[in-house]
Amino acid sequence: MTIITRAIVLMALLCLVPSGWAGTIGGGNQGRCEMLASEATPGTDPVQVCTGKGRNRTCITQPGEPGIDSFCGGAGSDGSCSCAPGCESTGTCCADYAPVCQADFGACAADSEQIVFLHVGGMCSTQWDYAGDPDRLASTAGISGNAASVELRAVQTSNAGTQVAARTLTRYLDQCCTDSNDCVIYNYSNGDNVVGYTLDRLAPSDELVCTGKRKNRVCGYAEPQWNILDVRTSAGAGGGSELSNWGGIADLFACDLASELNPSTVRNLYNHSNTNGVPVKHVGGFLDQVGSDDGTLNAAWYFLPWHSDGAVAYHSAGARNQAVEWRGGEYFDWSYFGTWVGNEDLCDMSFSSMYQGHSMLECPMALRNSDHYDQKMYFILRMGQ
Repeated sequence: MTIITRAIVLMALLCLVPSGWAGTIGGGNQGRCEMLASEATPGTDPVQVCTGKGRNRTCITQPGEPGIDSFCGGAGSDGSCSCAPGCESTGTCCADYAPVCQADFGACAADSEQIVFLHVGGMCSTQWDYAGDPDRLASTAGISGNAASVELRAVQTSNAGTQVAARTLTRYLDQCCTDSNDCVIYNYSNGDNVVGYTLDRLAPSDELVCTGKRKNRVCGYAEPQWNILDVRTSAGAGGGSELSNWGGIADLFACDLASELNPSTVRNLYNHSNTNGVPVKHVGGFLDQVGSDDGTLNAAWYFLPWHSDGAVAYHSAGARNQAVEWRGGEYFDWSYFGTWVGNEDLCDMSFSSMYQGHSMLECPMALRNSDHYDQKMYFILRMGQ
């Protein structure tokens, strides 16, 4: 597509969609209770203080100061919401108040031999299940034993929304996915990056600590380990979106994070191949000549490589280690009135290989003419939940 054609489409798109539009993925920038590492204050270690000499020498240990890793107790990060006790009664709590300030992680119960299905939403979101939208949490009705479905309440709206949500995700993983519990993580869109960043950059240390000697010697991990069975990604944005290279398009998604998800930035944010041994499975789809029933995604399709779902291209949904464009089998299609690419196989490895630890659940044309929003629930439904 020429730059002139894209400009025409962009002008039409800007006229078509209200500036506050955010579709099913949120409602603009939001305050938060979670802190980034750069905002947090580390705690101090206990200090031993001694006075006197000889037999008169006495020592006491003064406790260290606790660190501050949240905005709990006061206003949220931007003052637009509250992280203080009582905010529930006034309806002013930040979206992540419950997990960050109250250690409320929904239906999961720590160390209870529970399998927990965590749900991580996408860009500009603060949750997974939005009232009035065709999404829901995975059903646990067919799961034998103790099972729970839990949505991540995390704020993915600021420029650093991926890192913010990742820090909140660690709170859920520490509570819901350690000791005798196991977890499965469903994620969608930028949830792909939230989970990937967490596994690579924030996973607990696997350092072993041993005490005692010989027969009494006992060793264990210095930090509780996460028991994640697998990660299930729908329409993953782990490869970034070329829409972020077009500021006017990204702005339509109504949060600052949208402009930070270009392929170069996302692919250099963390090591996508370091999943800490957790298998990550993907499903993805594309829009064909029929197009989407969502005007924004339909128009945004023109700004993305072949093939795309109106938000991310195949190289991202397919977890490829290069931002390549699917080509081959090209022909002129009068129904589309343009050149169409016939190769629609998301598993075709001739278009660069996948990141290590990643695989596709399904291959060619499973999600033909499926836009970015349509795919959110696909993995859950495909697994019969």
